[in-house]
Amino acid sequence: MIRKAALLTLLTALLASPAGMAGTAAAVPAGPVAAAAAPADPLVVNEITPEVLRDAAAPVTIAGTVAGAPGSYVKVVVRYSPNRPLASRGEMAAYLSEQGYAPSNYNTKVQATPLDQAGKLPFRFTVTPQDLGMSRPGVYPFAVEVTDAATGQRIAIERTFLTYAPKGEQIPKVKLALALPLVDRPHRADDATFMDDDLSPSLASGRLAALLQTAQDTGDKVTWFVDPALLDDVRVLSAGARSVRGVRKEADPAAGQWLNGLRGALTGKPVVATPYADPDMTALVHFGLDKQAAASVQRGAALASEVLGREIHGSTAWPAGGRIDRDTLDELAISGVTSVLLSGDSLPVRAPAPDDPAAFTSTQVTPDGATTLYSVADKPLTALLADPTLSAVLGGNVSAPGAAMLARQRFLAETAMIAFERATAQPGLPDRSTRGGPGGSTGSAKTSSPTVIAVPGSHLWTPDPAFVSGLLQAASAAPWLRMTSLDSVTPGRGEAPRDDLAYTERDRQSELSRSHLATVRKLERKAEAAATVTVEHTDLFHAAILRLASASFRGDAKRAASFAQRVKETIDQRITGVSVLDSPRSVAGSNGQVPVSVANNLDEDIEIRIRVTSGNKSRLAIDAPDGTYRTQPTRVLAGRSQLVNVPVIVRGGGGEASISVQLLTDGDVAYGNAVRVVVRATGYTGIAVVIVGAALVIMLAAVVMRVLRRRSRRAFPFDGTTAGGGPPEDRPDAVPAERTQSP
Repeated sequence: MIRKAALLTLLTALLASPAGMAGTAAAVPAGPVAAAAAPADPLVVNEITPEVLRDAAAPVTIAGTVAGAPGSYVKVVVRYSPNRPLASRGEMAAYLSEQGYAPSNYNTKVQATPLDQAGKLPFRFTVTPQDLGMSRPGVYPFAVEVTDAATGQRIAIERTFLTYAPKGEQIPKVKLALALPLVDRPHRADDATFMDDDLSPSLASGRLAALLQTAQDTGDKVTWFVDPALLDDVRVLSAGARSVRGVRKEADPAAGQWLNGLRGALTGKPVVATPYADPDMTALVHFGLDKQAAASVQRGAALASEVLGREIHGSTAWPAGGRIDRDTLDELAISGVTSVLLSGDSLPVRAPAPDDPAAFTSTQVTPDGATTLYSVADKPLTALLADPTLSAVLGGNVSAPGAAMLARQRFLAETAMIAFERATAQPGLPDRSTRGGPGGSTGSAKTSSPTVIAVPGSHLWTPDPAFVSGLLQAASAAPWLRMTSLDSVTPGRGEAPRDDLAYTERDRQSELSRSHLATVRKLERKAEAAATVTVEHTDLFHAAILRLASASFRGDAKRAASFAQRVKETIDQRITGVSVLDSPRSVAGSNGQVPVSVANNLDEDIEIRIRVTSGNKSRLAIDAPDGTYRTQPTRVLAGRSQLVNVPVIVRGGGGEASISVQLLTDGDVAYGNAVRVVVRATGYTGIAVVIVGAALVIMLAAVVMRVLRRRSRRAFPFDGTTAGGGPPEDRPDAVPAERTQSP
């Protein structure tokens, strides 16, 4: 009775406190007057110090603020459960949801007190673990409730936990690994075009600035997953002028400062490269884009190493949503991935047989954070399994008043319960060497040290640097926690048996749409043609295609389509740099050659093949096997044209026909669309007979005339000879002929 009276005296002392922060209080209508004016957050608990209770006689302060209608009377009620800590994380969850567990009715009430003229009532309680009946180490439920003084109805309640870990007690150790993403959605479509101007403000004072601050504040045990596409975007932003949807923008010096700050912040810390642009790996594999999935892994590690100036590996994959299926696992293993970071519920613990005396379930003991997965690769992979509850706390929104403090309390209590569960586990617990625990004898025996992993649920997480820093400080000071890096986590002996990878129909429906992936596949083929047609192969559009597979496009079809359209326009513009002249051609005769001209307007030499087929074989056939004319690889110099003669056969008297000219890369991949060239073919066999006949007549006439001329010369000698046959000088009566020079 004396203790209870003293506690009542302590709890009635209400001290003024600055307006605090709103927590996750559940508001309930409190009566006609109060309900009409009740604010959105009628109860804020913004202080519980110390966060971990180590001394039974040391004071514990609980403070906050009640808000409501000015002058209304309320009661502030503290609820707790003396002598009995919670037994499992399952009980913790049931307590928070008010389903299945509630503390005893023992409580302490503050006398009915009116709210001030501003509608506020600051409160502060000072108690000790001994006052609260904490007789042994453990996690205890604790709640602050506000009720209407007139009706007794609940206005709001805030549930949390107090962790009691008295000094001198041997508390089991838990290894804690944190992994944080430094990822952003793509901002460029093709390499030269930014689709928005959101990157600069984010780097200066937005999400990316908060991520840099968080990286600077965290220690060397936190593992960072960095998207190389983000690093590349920031580097381009800082390097020089850029185009933002056709508008020229100058370089951003702040981007270079952010990038330098990140290099310094990550020095000496474990860093893993995500696949380039953090792609939707399961969607790529399911749609048959395995080549692109593998390329994103390889490009990611290489580019991250280049930008950060140190060796960065990409052997640990963290897929979107923390869930994959067997096909994706196999593809990752083939691509060189040795471990995958998944959500713990993607590999659920197998339910034990009812008659197994050594069985344990996840409601009794939290399984270790690593297990072994087998794939088509020779070596097994390590599955790093993030605890869903801890991950939800770490990645939750703590912007509301009081939320950060309550999140830290929850995180500490959950990890403490993992340690206490192990200590009080059934004898069948793998690697268990003692049954000590809350209130039990731990002696000098050692239990296994489980590993728990916590990650934000979304790769596009927006951190609160102060919350993350405070959480890490609290975790480092907790006597049951030991921080460790993610790369040190390995499967332990006696792993809990698990079912196969869980990947549901809902998971499939959340992937990138098949229509978008079909566009990506089409663009990839065109980009490959553009890259391989040049003598020196380029990868101008390789990164652009990989960016289109970013998991950030999930649920954002409009944005995905705009990026794809821009990439298509850029690829098409490049492809049209090599073209076939489509001006009409003519061919005369039953066979001949049609000239085809290829123009190279690029600034690089190209090597290309040409495939020609007839559009109307009844009039014009290609004089080649199977009716298709193919050239060997033909080099066309930059800025020049190349003429190719195509053999054809004219049929049916000729007429207007067409040929289809398709340019091909050296690998026989279509380059651009086929071009239709009109050919005017003329049959000429009859005309040729007439011409030849006329020529023969003229020739015969010429021969006849020559013969007649010769005969005429014999009858009329003009060469100085006489009829007698002798020379005139031989005859005495001859008269010399007058001679003239013929023209």
